[in-house]
Amino acid sequence: MKSSIRWRLALSFATIALLAALALGAILLAILLQSYAERERAYLTGNAAAISSTVTQLGAAGLPEEAVKRQIEGLAFLSQARVRWLAADGTARLDTGTPKRMDVAFGGPLGGVMISGPFTMTSPRPPDLPPAAVISMSLGLPTLAAAGPAGAFPSVAVEGGLYGFGLNSDPVQPSARSTQVVTAALTVASGAVIGAIELSEGPAYGRDILTSVARGWLVAGLLAVLLASLAGWLVSGRITAPLHSLAQAAGQMAGGDLTARAPIKGRDELGQMAAAFNRMADQVESTIVTLRQFVADAAHQMHTPLTALRTNLELAAGRPDAAQSVHLERAQGQVARLTALTDELLQLSRIEAGGADAEPLRFDLARLVRGQAEAQAARAEQAGLDFILDVPHEPVWLTGQPEQIRALADNLVDNALKFTPEGGVTVRLAAAGASAVLTVEDTGIGIPPDELPLLFRRFHRARNTAAYRGSGLGLALVKAVAERHGGYVSAENTERGARFTVTLPRTQR
Repeated sequence: MKSSIRWRLALSFATIALLAALALGAILLAILLQSYAERERAYLTGNAAAISSTVTQLGAAGLPEEAVKRQIEGLAFLSQARVRWLAADGTARLDTGTPKRMDVAFGGPLGGVMISGPFTMTSPRPPDLPPAAVISMSLGLPTLAAAGPAGAFPSVAVEGGLYGFGLNSDPVQPSARSTQVVTAALTVASGAVIGAIELSEGPAYGRDILTSVARGWLVAGLLAVLLASLAGWLVSGRITAPLHSLAQAAGQMAGGDLTARAPIKGRDELGQMAAAFNRMADQVESTIVTLRQFVADAAHQMHTPLTALRTNLELAAGRPDAAQSVHLERAQGQVARLTALTDELLQLSRIEAGGADAEPLRFDLARLVRGQAEAQAARAEQAGLDFILDVPHEPVWLTGQPEQIRALADNLVDNALKFTPEGGVTVRLAAAGASAVLTVEDTGIGIPPDELPLLFRRFHRARNTAAYRGSGLGLALVKAVAERHGGYVSAENTERGARFTVTLPRTQR
């Protein structure tokens, strides 16, 4: 079942959605990673330059090394990065490690803001600041406070973060840190390098965002795959349903039900295929029905001469020479009838099959009709009939098989002469626009009106022709030749007989 088109379409939709989600997610994450990596490096580079400048100024001011280290430790906390102070030979003079949390105490009698601990910074007191404030900051050390009222000053726990400091926050798991390392050289006024400041383990920009995006992308990708699978299943159902109907109709036809058709409507490819299948089924049904009728009619037509032939041969056996010759002559007549019938059947089958046609030729129909007129006029004269030929002197060009057109004209004139006891036959040819029109009109026995629709069927003979010899294949051959050349034939009664009209497409010069 999973090898069916419906399953394969659904899996194809899901695969396409999965590949699209993977591609989009990979591109999005790659862009975010690159952007955050550039921000991390820019952050570390800027802070490294600032810290190296500060250390250079403090060294030039003659501050003790221990005071400089405390200043570096404070700046490392504010930068939320690991700072290493390297000597000129590359040895570490200070390594602050990963930034830790600290305590901050408020109070003091000073008239300005002072941050004391590992480093000290003073500034004038702003007008709106409460009288005296001291912020003592220490890294793992007891809280330092300036002199003031008895007792400890209030303190607040400070936890460094990516976007600021959290106050009175509980200790948290260490956050992700950047893997980038940036170094800034320490130089003196003469330009000599006396060491370097190295920053690492800085804030990892966007790691939490990337994790959230990755989780959201995973959920969205799974949802997209499920929705694509559902859409593929529904779409494939609409596609395969007509195919199942088509297969069912084909199976019914294979089982012998020639009336089965595909119940599919629409202008899309499936509708076109169903329409083509139905046209093919119509043709197959028509061909098989015609073939069955042809076999029945051929068997019926051959049964009479074969029976007569067998009878004459039986009568001829053991008879005197005179009587025997009579029966043998009759047998020869039946053999000739069978031969003519067989030739007509072969000729008709070749024309209808069309597979063995020679290369189409361009020929003058007026010349062809005039060429046949002499023999036809002689036959009419022997029968005491008038023969009128009305053919233009200008060429009437056709493209096709001249021998088949000649057989068409011969059959029409032969029938007209055969079924006309008195009067005559008129043959006309005219060029009417893009068509050539050949008309054969007689003053014969006519056609029963109710048999006009059946006149061109194989082996059909009108009821008023029982006294005339024939196989009923001549007009079927005329119709087949006309249709093979892109034309058509029609029949109608006139006041004194019948008229047959053949219309064929004319070839322009």
